[in-house]
Amino acid sequence: MNTKQALRYVEYALTLLLFVFAAYAAVEYASGTQPIYVVSDYPSSMSPTMNYASMGVIYHASFQSLKVGDIIVFQDPEGYPVTIVHRIVAIVPCGSGQCLETKGDNNVTNPTRDPWYVNQADYKGQVVLIVPYLGYISPTLWGFRGGYVALPLIFVAFVFVLIFYMLEQRSQTKKDRPPSPKTDEEPKKDGVEKTW
Repeated sequence: MNTKQALRYVEYALTLLLFVFAAYAAVEYASGTQPIYVVSDYPSSMSPTMNYASMGVIYHASFQSLKVGDIIVFQDPEGYPVTIVHRIVAIVPCGSGQCLETKGDNNVTNPTRDPWYVNQADYKGQVVLIVPYLGYISPTLWGFRGGYVALPLIFVAFVFVLIFYMLEQRSQTKKDRPPSPKTDEEPKKDGVEKTW
């Protein structure tokens, strides 16, 4: 396999990965679940695990399946309109079910456990994948709100399409280029001379 074929396979794999992620995000949004979370606090309460502009992919695992050590996304149990991402440090009995004790990984900003219990009503999902720096493409970090959120997303999509178009045009130009003329010094490849 040559370098050109390898790059083509990488391009196909990345395209497939983006398509699968977009489909997953669309299904999660349609079902009312937040599919991604972008760390927008600085310094991050989850540093060094999740720093500013890290993007977490969220899976809505069942509340009962969660265990100590899992990173979860939840609504602030004290009623503030804030979404929090912290790690489960203990599971405790709570009424007829269970509640979760959480804490941020950053021991400077979060030296102690959170002053609340997370119940099933507050729970939004489990972080299953962390991608550093990808959050910089998020409208959340650009200060866009409401319908204006679409503007940076359209810009980013346009840039990706433009890059792929330019790569495709470059590849097509190389294919259409006429072969270089043969010189007298090159051996003939179209036949073999026979002498009798």
